[in-house]
Amino acid sequence: MIETHTPEVAVLLGETGRDYEIADELMRAGFSVYVCTSSQEVHALLRAGKNPVVLADAARATAFDSYPLTRLVYVPPEPGQAADKPHVEVQVLGADPSMELRPILRAMRRHLALARPRLSEPPRRLTSPEGRSLPLTLTEWQFVSHLFSERSRTLTFAQWQAVSAKDGERQLHNVAVLVSRLRRKAQRHGITLPLEAVRGVGYSFTQPCGDLAPGTRQAR
Repeated sequence: MIETHTPEVAVLLGETGRDYEIADELMRAGFSVYVCTSSQEVHALLRAGKNPVVLADAARATAFDSYPLTRLVYVPPEPGQAADKPHVEVQVLGADPSMELRPILRAMRRHLALARPRLSEPPRRLTSPEGRSLPLTLTEWQFVSHLFSERSRTLTFAQWQAVSAKDGERQLHNVAVLVSRLRRKAQRHGITLPLEAVRGVGYSFTQPCGDLAPGTRQAR
């Protein structure tokens, strides 16, 4: 029987948007955790004689392919993956059988499964499950905020027109133009918006949405 031990952990900040939450949970569970902003900081730990389990996204994990390290790698979703499944999975590479990885894997999978698009302000922005940030204009933020607040995540043309009419400082925008510009803008930021047109009805956000960030006001 192999005797296991609790390893040190190096969390290499990436694009999941959940790295700090994972690091915080592991520290509260008694792990020694190093939060690293670059692969150079992980290499510094190695030069200091440390042998941490490295938590990283797929792109950053490649920097350690030639090292005998245990790596827990965030694997991005397959295109078209169902919205009710975790957006990111974890792949175990180079595992040392003497290391107790189960608590780490549980923490990672729990937080990564909760990763959802999030809306916050100020500044006005939409954050993807992978942690990419999309700055929003006032009109864009109001449109996405109303989508998030609808139970079915579907905003009808009539609802948007009614909301727009209440705002005396702006005219009713052509919602098709608004959505088209928003999609192109998101693509420039590396984000694919899960926004679909519902013919004759309006627009639907096809992924589960995170709660509005603390301090964020729902659009009126």
